Amino acid sequence: MRKLLLLTSFMALLLVLAGCGGEESAASSEEGEAVKTVEVAVSSSSRPLSYVGDDGELTGYEVELLRAVDEKLEDYEFNIEGASDSAGEIGLDTGQYDLLAQGLILSDERKESYLIPDESNGPSLMKIFATGDQAGEIESLDDLAGKKVVPVTPTGGVYNLLNAYNEEHPDNQIEFDTSDGGIPTSDRLQEVNDGVYDAFVNPSNLGQQEIIEEAGLDIHVTEPVEINPTYFLIHDSEENVALRDKVSEALAELKEEGVVSELSNEFYGEDILQYEAE
Repeated sequence: MRKLLLLTSFMALLLVLAGCGGEESAASSEEGEAVKTVEVAVSSSSRPLSYVGDDGELTGYEVELLRAVDEKLEDYEFNIEGASDSAGEIGLDTGQYDLLAQGLILSDERKESYLIPDESNGPSLMKIFATGDQAGEIESLDDLAGKKVVPVTPTGGVYNLLNAYNEEHPDNQIEFDTSDGGIPTSDRLQEVNDGVYDAFVNPSNLGQQEIIEEAGLDIHVTEPVEINPTYFLIHDSEENVALRDKVSEALAELKEEGVVSELSNEFYGEDILQYEAE
């Protein structure tokens, strides 16, 4: 009887261990390796790029694109968190976050500091938002000379764009003032609509079209005056090199499958990939 009890206990132990093994297998990739959690930071208030929806969950172009990438990567699981721009950048530098998504344009400093996927996550389109009666009169940067331009942040991409234009066109200077950031895009568009300014130069992925339609603004939007690819930035570590390569492959596949275009049309109202090869 004692031997029978010991045998029964031993068999029960084997069943428990087998169950544990099954749980571990469920948390592993098909190759048998443990799935790595990737800590991802996105902005929580950059509609339609990334923002908190009415249901309290993060959504937006980059958020949904990241989820589509995650579905393709069997060895990784993305944990996407909302963070301020500065907190996201600091977290990426310290390794708190493995990946940062903020509609980021590459600079020499970023190329040296982070791992960059070979594939972009779509272009950022710089456009001019002008008063409605300026249609045909303001279509390019050349047309901004002598116009009242909305003040720009002195460290931003618009500032660099306008300064570069002025350096190349000494006889057709664009006059503009600088101001601190933080003024909502909706306020800037309203100022253009009211004639306080003639034009507002800004990346077009900040929900301007939705603002214009909801507020009934009379705004003329030009074709892109500058096109810059944006990228996910990845914390520079040896183990993240493989992540960088996998993200690149996934993005290329999602473009080929039309997923990126679908997300672009959903959140931006146009397919931004049409400008990628230009």
